[in-house]
Formats: sequence, C-alpha cells, structure tokens
Amino acid sequence: MSALEKAQFIAQIIGSMALFITLIINYQQMRTMAEQVTAVRRSTNAQQLLSLLSFIESDEMRAALVVVYTTLHRKHFSEWTESELQAASRICAGFATVGAIVRSGLVPAEPLLQGWEPSLRRCYQILEPFLREMQKPENGGEQYWIGFDWLHGQLDRQMAIGRMKLTQRQSRL
Repeated sequence: MSALEKAQFIAQIIGSMALFITLIINYQQMRTMAEQVTAVRRSTNAQQLLSLLSFIESDEMRAALVVVYTTLHRKHFSEWTESELQAASRICAGFATVGAIVRSGLVPAEPLLQGWEPSLRRCYQILEPFLREMQKPENGGEQYWIGFDWLHGQLDRQMAIGRMKLTQRQSRL
C-alpha cells in the first residue's frame, strides 16, 4: 500500500469517526429538544388550565352559582325571574365555553373534571330543563350550549374509565 493510499485510508477513518461523533451529538440534541418541547407543553397546559379556572371562578360565575344553588333548584324554570334567568344563562354559557375549550384539546379535561365534578353535576341537574328548552328549534337550536352537554357527558365517561381501572386492579390482586 502506497503512502497516498495510507493517507486516504486514515483520512476516511477520521472522516467516518467525525461523522459518527456528529450523529451522536445530533441525537443528544434532538433528545434534549424533545424534552424541552414536552416541558413547554406542560407549562402551556398549566397556564391554560389556570386561565380557564380563573374564568370559572370569577365573581360573576360565583354569584350565578349561588343563585343556582340557593334559589333555582326549588323552582321550575318557567317561574324564574329575569335575574335568575341571567344567572342560569351565565352558568350554561360559562360551562358551554369550558366544554368547547376542553373539547378542542387546548386544555386537558381530567384536572378540570376532577375539581369541578360536584358543581358540574349539580348545575347540570338543576339547569337541564332550562337547557333543553333553549335547545328547542324555536329558541337557540340543538347546538345551543352544547359544550355544557358535552362536558357533563365527559363526567360519566371519566367515571366509567375509573370503574374499569378499579376492576382491572382488583382482577390483578
């Protein structure tokens, strides 16, 4: 083997090693970037969830919840006063908005559903006749406040998933 061939062989080995080292460094950078993207997603989800909770827990929503819990549960919606109708509408519209946001995937459903399950169930139970009236074609139509219906349906879905997980755990024991 001539000196030129030896030099080319050594240059190819050095080039191959450099390429291999570059690939390893690029792989590590990609892993680091993937971890950073995951952290940013978690942070964004947390911020969006906090914003949504801030909306739900606003003074207006809390005041409307008080009216629903203390007054509206005792009357048929046809007997509600104008201010009571406004409170009911505020709750329905608020939970419909929350449902639309959660359904879009911008915010994870589970933390919200876990924290607000009792309120969602109780409000839906009280306001469902009013909701159905507003969903009649002559009023708002079937899509009116559909996010509230969807959100309530997610509670039952979460409950079913929880039961399945419990059953699976029990069958393993």
